[in-house]
Amino acid sequence: MEDLATFMDPALHLPIAGRDYAIHCTAWQGLRAHQLIATRPRLDDAQERAEILAILGDTYQQMVDDGIGWPTIAHAGRTAMLWFGHSEAAGQAHWESAGVPGNPIPPSPKQAGMGEKLRSILQRPAPTDRMILAAARTTP
Repeated sequence: MEDLATFMDPALHLPIAGRDYAIHCTAWQGLRAHQLIATRPRLDDAQERAEILAILGDTYQQMVDDGIGWPTIAHAGRTAMLWFGHSEAAGQAHWESAGVPGNPIPPSPKQAGMGEKLRSILQRPAPTDRMILAAARTTP
């Protein structure tokens, strides 16, 4: 058999400012990213920074040496966490969103159905003849 490395590149390649940054993920980093995505813990700024630095590895120092700013580095790190921890599609969607908040993943059918149910409960009832007559009696 042919060596896997000849036709498979498991690294994530991110083009930033005309340069290609390759982010390599170890098995431990991949499992950690998957755990973060699956459990959805609330990270404070210091914890998020630590996770970004861990997933970027040596690529972080390359970005700093090239003068890449923190917002771009953070976006690249979040993209890598999604790419390796969830799926390539989720990572690509985050990368292309440029960090703009939103929900790139559509809600499940159960959530959509619940939204319709809540809308029908909270919607004002249409005026009926009885409501119109009651309003007419109370106004002089």
